Amino acid sequence: MAPAKRQIGLFGGSFDPPHLGHVALVHAALALGLDEVWVIPALPVHRHLSGCADGFTRLGWLQRIFAAEPRVKVVDWEVTRQQPTPAVETLHRFRAEYQGLTPWLLLGADAWAGLESWREYPAHRMLCNVAVFARQGLENVPTHEGWQRVERSDACVTPGHWCFVDVTLPQVSATLVREYAEQGRSLMDWVPAVVCSDIEKNYAVMQE
Repeated sequence: MAPAKRQIGLFGGSFDPPHLGHVALVHAALALGLDEVWVIPALPVHRHLSGCADGFTRLGWLQRIFAAEPRVKVVDWEVTRQQPTPAVETLHRFRAEYQGLTPWLLLGADAWAGLESWREYPAHRMLCNVAVFARQGLENVPTHEGWQRVERSDACVTPGHWCFVDVTLPQVSATLVREYAEQGRSLMDWVPAVVCSDIEKNYAVMQE
């Protein structure tokens, strides 16, 4: 019997800043049975960043957050390009460097809902599978033509599949964290303790 191929999840995002919701999603993805989760801080093509932390700062924070997690790898592919990188380019790079492996793209239900607006869609369907994580307030998770739904326990080795992960994640967003930091409020309940003080300093409003 041939050995099972590694199941790798790709979790991209701006992480501006990283927070406990991101950490919970990574742990939920590992609980699905993925062998590894790769966290990829991005320079997104579809939104503006706050400007409070550059790519290498966010990369460093993520490395510290997941330093004790042997199944989590923080990847610098998009940060080192220093320019906005659509997800499809990262997926093409993964295929080129890891032939024979089909990654699971980890998305919140809101991102999955807007998938058809992504650059070069539907090329993604030939490059990955997608694990869609529940988001509060989004009751109806859409389907997209050409994608085959499977149960999350299925170990798909060919692309074009998606599964829904019905998990309750912390109700926190990067927008909320930035607002609290600007107000000078403690972020201990919202971001990992190991980077809390740095995030509070970076995202605080400078006082005259």
